Amino acid sequence: MTDTLEYALRYASQGWAVFPVHGIVEGCCTCGQRDCTSPGKHPVLPGGFKIASKEPKKIRQWWSVEPRHNIAIATGTVSGLLVVDVDLGPKKEGEASLRGLEDEVGPLPRNVVVLTGGGGFHIYLQMPNQPIRSSAGKIGVNLDVRADGGYVVAPPSTHISGFNYEWSVSL
Repeated sequence: MTDTLEYALRYASQGWAVFPVHGIVEGCCTCGQRDCTSPGKHPVLPGGFKIASKEPKKIRQWWSVEPRHNIAIATGTVSGLLVVDVDLGPKKEGEASLRGLEDEVGPLPRNVVVLTGGGGFHIYLQMPNQPIRSSAGKIGVNLDVRADGGYVVAPPSTHISGFNYEWSVSL
């Protein structure tokens, strides 16, 4: 069993719906497009997050075709997850936007955090019992919400930077 398959099955056993996204091999997206605009982050199969599954048989089938797939978790009601995606780095304002948001609503829990391969982080939260759509930049610059209609790339997936997504105990 490959690492990504093992993780995908573990996520599904926790009630998170997963699906394969293209991986990164030798610094390139496995989609084969030299000018790929979302390397290592876009769905392998038509339907993307809409076909995400918690079914081990289906997950094994997807990863048997290409064991180097990255893993995506469908966010929102289907998995019970709302994820705040904070982009950090030069010329990115995610950290300042997060501080501004927390000044308004209070500190967000940091119990479940993923360090992204691109240098930012994802804060995993329980999806509230109300519809929340995914959005980009709506709550702050370089601060995205992944909820209904969205997904996140999950550990141990590889980022185009060559670094892996990793679970962090706290930030």
